[in-house]
Amino acid sequence: MDIRLPDERISNILLRELKRSDFVDLFRIGSNNEMCKYLNWGPYKNVNEALYTLDEIYLKRPLENLPIGYAIELDGVMRGLIEYHTYNELLNSIEIGYFLEFDYWNRGIMTKALKKAIEVAFNHLNVDKIIISTLNENERCINLIKKFKFKYEREEMLEIDDGIFKLGSYFSIYKDEYGG
Repeated sequence: MDIRLPDERISNILLRELKRSDFVDLFRIGSNNEMCKYLNWGPYKNVNEALYTLDEIYLKRPLENLPIGYAIELDGVMRGLIEYHTYNELLNSIEIGYFLEFDYWNRGIMTKALKKAIEVAFNHLNVDKIIISTLNENERCINLIKKFKFKYEREEMLEIDDGIFKLGSYFSIYKDEYGG
């Protein structure tokens, strides 16, 4: 798998690899309670937590033969993130996670960015299957997943914080099912 992600432009949206200097934007995005309410982290309490996340999670992904992840950039400012994680070599599958700054919801940005990220996973990373998991209460995420014809796989309890679990679902799509 070629883990170096190509830059991708979709009208005014740029998907580019995350870099260490994104920590200030990551903090701004990740310190919003509403944006973080369906994630298994956050909200950030200080900028050092965002820097730690970049240094210790995203920028170390190549050591696990995984891509660093995409910054979703609008007009030169990072407004969200799309990541590829949990690669399964046996199934040649990868999981995608994503989030967008709260003030940019309901503008079609994540729909465009996720479409491109799916194409990159199938055509550049050459995986056969993409998985997305979300909490069952996150209806916005489930509606987005269904736009791309992901199929329900299973439900399980997902840890959202230390010792706190909520019911979530996994959805997937195979390369030969995806029509773009």
